[in-house]
Amino acid sequence: MNKTVFTAHIGETDVQEWTQGVGKQILMPILFKVVQELLDSDEDEMTAARIEFILRGKPKAYDFVVKKDGIEDTLSKIMGWAIDEEEYEMCSEIKKVQERLYNEDFSYRG
Repeated sequence: MNKTVFTAHIGETDVQEWTQGVGKQILMPILFKVVQELLDSDEDEMTAARIEFILRGKPKAYDFVVKKDGIEDTLSKIMGWAIDEEEYEMCSEIKKVQERLYNEDFSYRG
């Protein structure tokens, strides 16, 4: 499946600092959207975002990939963020997806 992946160009900003700071506000809603898309697809994983940065003068990229076999953990992290940020509408939507996972039989489960 070819789809446009969100790409952030952060220059010489430290990628870990960015993803734990201002970037988290951007990435979490994108990750949640990709979780929903992934559950409705036949794919095992999808790239949600790419962060491009400069490290020691060289261009680098870091991809955020959502995998079906780790989707519960991803949802848990997104939920934690949504609670901290008081994004209660998103919390409700995440809860619906978590209930769907609980109630439906997904083939990636062992």
